[in-house]
Formats: sequence, C-alpha cells, structure tokens
Amino acid sequence: MVQTIGHERQDQSDPFGSFRRECETALKAGYSSLKKTSGQSFPSLDIGSTLEDPPNPTFGHLASSLSFELAKIQKKRPIEVAKTLAETTKKVAKLDLVESVEATEPGYVNFRANLARLTELTLKSVRQYGSEYGLLKTHAPERTVVEHTSANPARPIHIGTAKGAIFGDALARLLAARGHNVRTHFYIDDTGRQVVIMAYGYKLLGEPTPEGKPDHFIGKIYSVTATLVEIEELKKRLVLFKKTNASDTDLVATTKSLDKWVGVAADLQSKYPQEFDRLNKLISKDPDPEKSISDLIRKYEKKDLDTTALVRRVTQIILTGFAETLRRARIRFDQWDWESDLLWTGRVAELVGRLKESGFTFNKGGALELDVAKAVEKFGLRETLGVSPTFEFPPLTLLRSDGTSLYATRDIAYTLYKFENAERVINVIGSEQSLAQFQVKVAFWITGHRKEAEKFIYFPIGHMLLEGQGMSARRGRYVTFDQVLDETLTRAKTEVDRRSPSIPEELRQRTAERIAISAVRYAILSVEAVKATNFVWDKVLNFETNSAAFINYAYTRSSGILRKLGKIAEPKAFNLLTDPVEQALVLELSKLPETFAEAADDLNPTLLCLSANLLAQRFHEFYEKSDISHVSNDELKWERVAIVLAVRTVLKTLAGLLGLELAERM
Repeated sequence: MVQTIGHERQDQSDPFGSFRRECETALKAGYSSLKKTSGQSFPSLDIGSTLEDPPNPTFGHLASSLSFELAKIQKKRPIEVAKTLAETTKKVAKLDLVESVEATEPGYVNFRANLARLTELTLKSVRQYGSEYGLLKTHAPERTVVEHTSANPARPIHIGTAKGAIFGDALARLLAARGHNVRTHFYIDDTGRQVVIMAYGYKLLGEPTPEGKPDHFIGKIYSVTATLVEIEELKKRLVLFKKTNASDTDLVATTKSLDKWVGVAADLQSKYPQEFDRLNKLISKDPDPEKSISDLIRKYEKKDLDTTALVRRVTQIILTGFAETLRRARIRFDQWDWESDLLWTGRVAELVGRLKESGFTFNKGGALELDVAKAVEKFGLRETLGVSPTFEFPPLTLLRSDGTSLYATRDIAYTLYKFENAERVINVIGSEQSLAQFQVKVAFWITGHRKEAEKFIYFPIGHMLLEGQGMSARRGRYVTFDQVLDETLTRAKTEVDRRSPSIPEELRQRTAERIAISAVRYAILSVEAVKATNFVWDKVLNFETNSAAFINYAYTRSSGILRKLGKIAEPKAFNLLTDPVEQALVLELSKLPETFAEAADDLNPTLLCLSANLLAQRFHEFYEKSDISHVSNDELKWERVAIVLAVRTVLKTLAGLLGLELAERM
C-alpha cells in the first residue's frame, strides 16, 4: 500500500516543518513495512526524534539515525539496514516535498528536499503571512509572568544588570508572539540594606534636588555613603580587637579589608569630591552609623510614616532615572511591584507563619532558620531540582534575631504573589542566585504549592564583563547602561557619517540611534544567557559579521533594491531559482517557523540571533552573485525579487522579536 503525502499535509505557515513531517511520515511507513516483512519483533520508536540536520549539506537536508537502533535488533551493520529502509520507504510512500531518500555510511537515511517545491511553498507563505510569517502559535497558551531587571534602586542600572533586562524583554516578546498571555514585572527591592544606606546618606545631605540624571546623582550618594559607613565599622572593629586581644589572623584580615576600602574611598573622593567631603564630615559626627541604618530598616519594615516617606521619596527619584534608561533600550514593564508592600500587607508574615507550622524551621541564636536540606530529602527533590547527590543545602535564614525578614524570605512571598494571576512564572536573575532560587522551590513544596513549584522557572543570567573588566556597584566601580548606550551611539554615528555622508544630518542621527541600541541588544542576546558575556566594542559594531549592524546592512541592501525597482510584479512560478546561493537562502527562510517555535518553547532568544545572522550572511552572498537589475529574463528577475522581499520581511520579524530597530539606510 502506498501512503500519500500530498498538498493537504503541507502547512503554509511552516515550510521546512512540512518537509520534516513528510520525512517522518515516510519513514514511519517504511519502518512499518519493514516490520511486517522481517518477521522480527520491532519496538515502538519515536521516529521523529531520529531526524536531525546532517553535518554536511551535501548529504541532504535531514538525516535519520533510525538504522542504528534497528541494526542492534537485526544484528546487522547499520549501513545494510539503512539501505533496506531507504528502499522500502521509497516504495511505500508517495513523496512531494521530499525529492530523494538515500542511505549513506555509516548508516544514515538521508532525505533531500524538492527545492523547487520548497521554494514555491516558502516564498508564497512569506507573501501570504507577511510580518506574521514564522510566528507559529502554541496549542497550550499560558498566562505567564516574566520578572526581570529588578535592579537594586540604590544606583543606576549598570551594564551587568542590563543583560538580564535585555534577555527578559526578549523572552517576553518571544512568548507573546508564540501566543502566551505575557506580563512583565519589575521588583522594587526597597526594603534592603542598600536602599536604606542610600536614604541615610540622602537625608544627611538634606535631601538635595538631583543634579543631572536622577539615578546617577543618587547613585553617587549611595556609593560614597556605603564606603564611608564600611570604613567606620572596620575602624571600630579594629579598636575592639585590640582591646580584647583578638588573634593576629583577625587583626590582619580586618586591616587588609580596611586598606582596600580606604583605596575605594580615595577613588570616590577623586570622582565626587563635593559629595564625598560633605558626607565624610556628616557620617563622622554620627556616633553609630550602623545603628542609624539598622533603625531605619526596622522603622521602614514597620511602616513608620517619616521613614516611609523618606525611603519612598528617594527610591522614586531613582526609578525615574531607571524608566528613562529602559525607554532608551526599548524595554517596558506592565507592572512595578514594591517589596515593602509584601511586608505591609502581611504576605511575608503569613508565609513565615506557614513555614513555622511545617516542622522544618528551627531557632539559631534568636534567628528563624528553614531546614532546606531536611525538606529536600523528605520530598525527594534532588532529581526535581537537578542537583547531585552530594550537593549540600545550607539552612535559609527567614528572620534575623531582631525579627526583620531577609530578601530570600520576601522573594518566596513575592513569587507566590506573582502566581496569583499566572500559570507560569519566569524569574530572570543572575546565575549566582541559583541556590536562592532552589530555596524558593523547596519552600513551595513545604507550603503545599506543588503545581507552582513545577511551573516556576529560574532563568539564570551569567556575568557581564566590559572589555574584560568586572564591576562592583557597592564600590562605585561600574559602567552604567547609559554610558554604554552613549558610547555606542557615538561610535555608530561616526560609522554612519563615514558610510553615508550624503544623507541629511537628522536622518544620520536617527540611523545611528537605531544601530546603537540594536548593536547593544544583539551583542548581549547573541551569547547564551547563562554564559559569561564579554562586551567588546570592536565586535559590537562590526559591519562584516555576527552583529546587529551586519544584519541591518542586509536589510538596508534589500530595501535599496526594492526602492530602485519601484513597481514590482509577482512571478508566475518559482522554478528558475536553481543557483546554490538562492537555494541556501530559501532554505534559511523556510526554517524560521521551526526556529522561532524552538526559541520560544526553550526560552532561548540566542537561537534567533543565530538565525538572523545566518540569513543576513546568505543574503549578502546572494546579493554579490545574483543580478536583478540587469537580468534579461523578466521571470527570473521577479523570482529573485520575491526572495529579496521575503528576506526583508523575515529580517524585520526577527528584529522585532529581539527588540532590534532596523534602519532603511546606513
């Protein structure tokens, strides 16, 4: 019996996916026929999972490793099984998008696409769906909260934090395009020590009106205040150690730490002399700065009116600056959540109460601790959490001895709050927070929120380096996101002026702005989130390969071709696009739907960067080899124009998903 795989099985919105499904159906038919004729007992196999991209395109467009599984059963060489399977498949399946089925050493069954049919299906699909081409919708949409950035509101957003912001924004774009109901949240960590140190310094200075960008101004106050308070504490510790005849080890360690902070203070004094000198005098007059800060923390948690007004006022100043920076980066939020509200509404107290009743808490030195290790073993969570049998879970401090809560406690309560209006929660946060995120899941199990534990996703962000240099916000040694955007814009403007001196200045400025923000976003998104990223200027604005500028250049070239042509005719067919560079370009276009679905489902925006870069590369090769304006065959001309139109459409779609802005001219 011949199994028909005709036009009705083709999905106009997923050309290469249609080819893949045809290969799978054909292979299933061949496998089924082979089982009947062999007389042996064959297992049920996931045929589709055996199909993969061959290492070399000369072997075909998809390859199956099914023969290796069957060879074990039949006790034959894989190549023998592959030859039989290929011949059987060709006999029992009527093929449309598949041109050939061949066996190759050491035992793969290779499928080659009918490129004429695939080209027709792909280019017609792009023309039909336009900007929606490739954006396959999920069959199981979920209400999803993506919480990201959540920068500590005590200093400007720096380039390290910006990595999480850009990945979080890209995830939200991908998931929304996939058909999920997505909301983005920013968590305002306003009850932590750093914010209170900032408020303490701001109050000492008489709550001055910010000069310049507000978050930069307040960030100076925080860095100077934190450094001076640390120095005061270390000095007191040294005095105490000397009085109590502490060990030489303690004395040496404290002296070294003090020397380091004095060096930090010298740097800050040279950068911010006015703020430094004033705060130095004011803090030195406070008999116990550490106590003043602890008192503010306690008062704020208890919603003391004056303290609340102070902390909220200075935090709002910082957030005004955040919003301005994020707008520049094309990042927006649906909701801003105040950490203090979790305390004041009783959510944290309620959580702590439930954990106390669970039997997994104990007191240590007056502090309330959660026995995470005990819970992990009782519920058998090691495999669920993906940790090794030897991984040790330290206890989690829920409340300090003075009764105040810690960040981790509030984070558990906050995550539960996010689930009140969502079926899935994604936390985009630094990889150094992996233990804390494990603890959130364990707390969910302890409190009976098993479903939420399964739908809680930790999306880790690796470290960010700028030209190989690390950063420390506490020490005032960091590069702000604004500085990176400004520097990128300056460099982009220089490049645009050099390349396009004839276009008006206003247009050159707009073009540079688009290139700059796209360059920064792409440079970050093109490296997998969990990996460390080294931001290098020469790579960020490289017009030759793997950059937003390189991708934009392909878009600009396609726009230029279409602009010169003016009126465009539709081709009668697509059977003349036989050049290898044309076929390679069409293949990339046909794969977008599969790539998009994989990127969205696996939470991997980097896949789309790779796709956009490869598509741009293929288009540049096409541009150099395939003539359009001087070709004598009109039908070939319009078929090539259809490719240009498709590339321009797909590049714009990819750019939108990644948050890039493409310039028509460069």
